[in-house]
Amino acid sequence: MRRRDTLIDELKRVLREQGLTYAELAKGLGLSEASVKRMFATGRFTLERFELACNIAGVEIADLVERIAARKSMVTELTIEQEEELMADPKLFLMTYLTFNRWSFDEILRVYSFTEPEVDKLLSRLDQIGVIELRPGRRIRYLLTRNFSWRKDGPMQRFVERRILPEFFRSRFDEPNAGFQFFAAALSPSSAAQLQRSIMRLVREFNELAEQDTSLPMQQRQGTAGVLALRPMHFSGFSQLKRD
Repeated sequence: MRRRDTLIDELKRVLREQGLTYAELAKGLGLSEASVKRMFATGRFTLERFELACNIAGVEIADLVERIAARKSMVTELTIEQEEELMADPKLFLMTYLTFNRWSFDEILRVYSFTEPEVDKLLSRLDQIGVIELRPGRRIRYLLTRNFSWRKDGPMQRFVERRILPEFFRSRFDEPNAGFQFFAAALSPSSAAQLQRSIMRLVREFNELAEQDTSLPMQQRQGTAGVLALRPMHFSGFSQLKRD
């Protein structure tokens, strides 16, 4: 991707974070909303207009460059020690989830029974562990990538298998926006590999939508989880009926 396109994509992220619409940006630029959408789609910005768009979003081009560099250095996997420390304290584990999903300080206090000093203390611990970088004014730099993964057979993975998955599958999956399908067939290795690629594309789409929705207030979002799994399998009940 060309540097210009990378900068434009980063500006789009800033606009989402600030809750600024193309219509609001268009008003500040003195253009129609259609013209602004076309500029973002084609990347045809003049330098003067791009700088003005940045000013409206409250950033400078240098800030965009810094954000891009920071994201390249973000963490994709925690250490065993980091995972163990997060799992040792349920409140800290919850705060990790909330900050990762961009809950605001006020939203956390409104929904959960934390005091302000308690939230500050938990955020400080996340900073010490290396999950976030806490800046003045309770501003947070997020150090985990949206698609970061738990360590295989690590504390987090074991917790998911022991506590979260059983609770997840106790559902009837009949709520709005819920669904469940189980399917099985005999596939060739190439077909199975194609399905794996499709699963990864869907996971990337999930992460992109989650990142896009972080600009919305929590009243317009709800916790959503899904499980996608694919593996060679022969049902044990069938295996018992096989010939020796």
